[in-house]
Amino acid sequence: MPWREILKSGKATRRARSRSTAPALTADDISNFSHALAAARGQFGKAVKSLASDYDLGQRGPWIIGIVGRIQVSPHQLADFFSVGRSLITAELTQLEEGGFIALAKDENDGRRTNIALTPTGREVYDRLGRDMEAFLAERLAGYTVEEVRLCARLLADFSLP
Repeated sequence: MPWREILKSGKATRRARSRSTAPALTADDISNFSHALAAARGQFGKAVKSLASDYDLGQRGPWIIGIVGRIQVSPHQLADFFSVGRSLITAELTQLEEGGFIALAKDENDGRRTNIALTPTGREVYDRLGRDMEAFLAERLAGYTVEEVRLCARLLADFSLP
């Protein structure tokens, strides 16, 4: 289930933090954190750049394939997840379908719904994406304890909450 679907289900809540025991962040702390988030986003893009280039996947193609490979998702949910219009996602899905990475089909029970599935080529891309991301993250997380990585994951998850 995409993170936003978990949010909509009401099963996720922001963790209550005791502000009285934590020291206040300075403007520099907040600025440094903000810049680190922006830089990290760019590094994730670089981590999949060769994959996107090798297969002509477009900007969001690797991420779309990553999501479709894990869960059943609709074009509407993808548009919501990426915070883009439905027409843009439709164009990107059409490009991935024409490239032979995904198959789009009308749902047999609800003709208004479009089902998205990986093709064998799409599955190859999905598997490579997993290997590439695992190598990228293993390199970047080396030297951190399991507790530090889990704390970072929790902190970043809190940013996904309304």
